Amino acid sequence: MIPIRQNGRKLRYAAGFAACLTVLLPHAAHAIPAFAAQTGEPCSACHIGFPQLTPYGRDFKLEGYIAGGMFPTWKNVALMSQIGFTQLHDKVPGGLAPGFKSNDAWAAQQTSLFYGGALDAKLGLGAFIQVTYDGVARQWHWDNTDIRLARPGTLFGTPLFYGFTVNNAPGVTDLWNTPPSWGYPYIPSELANGPTAEQQIPALAQGVYGFGAYSALNLTPEDMIYAEADLYKSLPNRLSYALGVGPATQIKGVIPYLRFAFQHTWGNSSFEVGSYALFDRPYPQGMIDGPTDRILDVAADSQFQYITAKQAFSVQANVIHESQDWRASYPLGLAGNPSDTLNTITLTVSELLFQKYGITESFNTIYGNEDPVLYAASPIGGSANGKPNTNSWTTELDYYPFNNGGPAWLPWLNAKFFVENTMYPTFNGLARNYDGAGRSAGANDTLFAGIWLAF
Repeated sequence: MIPIRQNGRKLRYAAGFAACLTVLLPHAAHAIPAFAAQTGEPCSACHIGFPQLTPYGRDFKLEGYIAGGMFPTWKNVALMSQIGFTQLHDKVPGGLAPGFKSNDAWAAQQTSLFYGGALDAKLGLGAFIQVTYDGVARQWHWDNTDIRLARPGTLFGTPLFYGFTVNNAPGVTDLWNTPPSWGYPYIPSELANGPTAEQQIPALAQGVYGFGAYSALNLTPEDMIYAEADLYKSLPNRLSYALGVGPATQIKGVIPYLRFAFQHTWGNSSFEVGSYALFDRPYPQGMIDGPTDRILDVAADSQFQYITAKQAFSVQANVIHESQDWRASYPLGLAGNPSDTLNTITLTVSELLFQKYGITESFNTIYGNEDPVLYAASPIGGSANGKPNTNSWTTELDYYPFNNGGPAWLPWLNAKFFVENTMYPTFNGLARNYDGAGRSAGANDTLFAGIWLAF
C-alpha cells in the first residue's frame, strides 16, 4: 500500500470485451466498440453487459486483440463517456470535489479515446490503448494500456498460447473480473467520499510501466492453466506529469507481479480459481533515495459464470492481504507502527436477463490494524480510532438498450443506464463519529446514477 498521505481475455469473446470494455478510475474498467467493429460481433459476444468478459471475450484478449482484423483502420478508434449524478446521504462541506457542489452533483467524469484491435495480425500484435479526460480533476491522462504480441504453440504436444505484453498497471492484462483493474465496482462515482485506505496493486495503476510474459496451457479442451509474470518500474517524474498522472510514485528498482489461474469450462459454465502477488520497495513520502519500505500484496480469487442466450449469471470473489513493513517510514514518524497489515475482501453476484436488464449485489470489506499516523483523525476523510476498517454493500440496476447491436446508423453504439446505491455500516473504523468531527458512516451512503456510452 502507498499510505494515504501520498493519496494516492477462443477469439471473438475478447474482441467484444475490448469492444465494450472501457477503463475504471485508476482501477476502474471500461468498454470500447472498436473490437466489435473489427470482429463484426455484438458486445454481448464478449461481455456480460460490460465490462465483464465471457469465455469468448477472454480468448480474444488472450490471443492479442487481433480476431477479425489485420492492420489498423478507422474502425479501431472508439469513444467512451461516463456521465453520472452523485448524491451522498449527507453533504460534504466545501464541495464533493473542487468546483463541485457539496451534494447532488452531475459530472461527465470520464471521456476516453481508444485504439483497440490489431496492429499486425500476422505477427499476433494487437493493442488496447486509452487516453482519458478526467472531468472531475479536469485534466487529460494516459489510461489503461496493454500492447500484446501473442502466438500459438505446443508444449509436449499440448496446445499452448503464449505472449508478451507492455502495459501500465498490474492486473490490466487479466482475463477475469476479479482483480482491482477490472473488478467491481466497474463504474464508481469519482465524487463520492471513499475509504481512506488503498492497497498497492490498485494504487500503482498508470503510475508505472512494465513488460511481461504470459502463457495459457490447455491441458484438455475444458481445462486451462494460465501463468503471467511482469516487471514494472516507476515512471520518471517529468514523464508522469506529461502523462497526467504526476507526481511520480517513487519506488526503488523493479516491481515483480505474478499471476496464476486455473479455468475449467463445461456446457454453459466456466469456473476459475487463482492467485496473484506484487512486491515493491517504495520510498517514504518526499524521498527519492535512501532506505525504503517493503510492501507485499498476496491475493486469491475465483469466478463462476453460467451463460445462455437468455441469461448470464456470474459470481466473483477476491481477497487481498497486504503486509506493510515501514522500516524507512517509521523512524521518520510517517507511520505509527513498524509494520501493519491491510486486507480487502470483495464478493460480487450479478445477473443479466435477455442481454438488457442487469442486477448486481456486491459486498466489500477493508480491515487492518490500528495506525493513528497512517489513518489519522480529520473531518470527512479521517479515522478517529486510527483504523481503516470499512464495510460497504452496493446494489446496482442496469439497462442495456443496444447490447445485441446498436441502431442501423451506428451499429457499434452501446449504452449502459445504471443506478448504484452504496451503503456503509462502518467507515474508516467506526459507525458513528468515525472522523472525530461528528460524521457517521451512513453519511457517506451514495446514490450514483447515469449513463455509460461507448461508440
